[in-house]
Amino acid sequence: MKYDFCIIGAGLAGLSLAKELSSLSNTKILVIDPLGIGKGASGSPIGLANPATGRYATKSWKAEESLNLLEENLEKVSSFSTEKIFSKSGIVRPAMDSKIAKRMKENVETSDWSDGSCKWLSEKELHNNFPDLFCIDGGVWVPSGMTVAIPKYLDALASYLKVSGVDFIEGINFDIRKLNNIWFLDLKSTNEIEANHIVITAGIKSTRYDFWKDLPLHPVKGQVAVFKTEQKFPYRSAISALGYFAGIDPYTFVAGSTYEHKFANEETDRKGLSYIEDRMLRVMPHMEGKYKLLEQWAGVRASTPDRKPFAGDHPHIEGCSILAGLGSKGLLYSSLLAKEFAHFLLDGTAISSEVSLNRFN
Repeated sequence: MKYDFCIIGAGLAGLSLAKELSSLSNTKILVIDPLGIGKGASGSPIGLANPATGRYATKSWKAEESLNLLEENLEKVSSFSTEKIFSKSGIVRPAMDSKIAKRMKENVETSDWSDGSCKWLSEKELHNNFPDLFCIDGGVWVPSGMTVAIPKYLDALASYLKVSGVDFIEGINFDIRKLNNIWFLDLKSTNEIEANHIVITAGIKSTRYDFWKDLPLHPVKGQVAVFKTEQKFPYRSAISALGYFAGIDPYTFVAGSTYEHKFANEETDRKGLSYIEDRMLRVMPHMEGKYKLLEQWAGVRASTPDRKPFAGDHPHIEGCSILAGLGSKGLLYSSLLAKEFAHFLLDGTAISSEVSLNRFN
């Protein structure tokens, strides 16, 4: 079988790119992942599309456009899932001390937010809307923020792509080589796959391919915990402070995440759980003793020196491209980057300089 594009990696980056390529062209596309759909860092149970990022709620790059394109994709594939895959929950960001509050308030007031998409709440306003949350001097309310059940979203997106004519190969290891400008994927258990162009979207595992081994990617392990409550989780909106806390259903919520730059393995552990619980109870002290652990999850994100993702062609190998480094903003940026990159691959439209691979040359 021969393809125009072979996308290696079936997480947020890979599936979002496949969606854009298939929407914009009649090219034949294969998505392949030895682990399966969403089994890497994109497999976190819940993700927040939060445009007010970092400790001081800084407005992210192309915030409104990123959110709008993500919501379009979520709406488009929702019918391919029997379960709810996202909620326009909004995100509240209570300030943990007066210094943070001051910087947050300044960022909200000086950033070019569209009307009502991000606003400052006084301490009284925050407590009126979100009782019992710890805060000092107030916090930020981001009504445009969304909560997404990422595994369900990726499954729905994959189903949509299959109906749209995109092929998938999952759970099979392969070797890759190039001969006479054609890429060959040897799957051992089936016939050889040919592709004119390969795109690596494998996150931190992208550096396992020799031709991308020098990428400026840094592994960051993240752990999250899923908890069950006897009473309903008290907040319909997601919370972002010392981590994030968001409901899956009225009696189940996710808490995360650790940011481990040094780690011995990719498994969950008690240390990670203790870290999450400690920070969670600082933000929601009233939850102490009111929850039980259901499960833990861990994954390794790919971070870059400037904490922005990158996309582009290999500087020396024709027909070889990459989209990686999405890190903790992978959900927020996935649809926007995929659209930009698809246009680049199909018609040569320049990639935004902020996310171009060329900035590292």
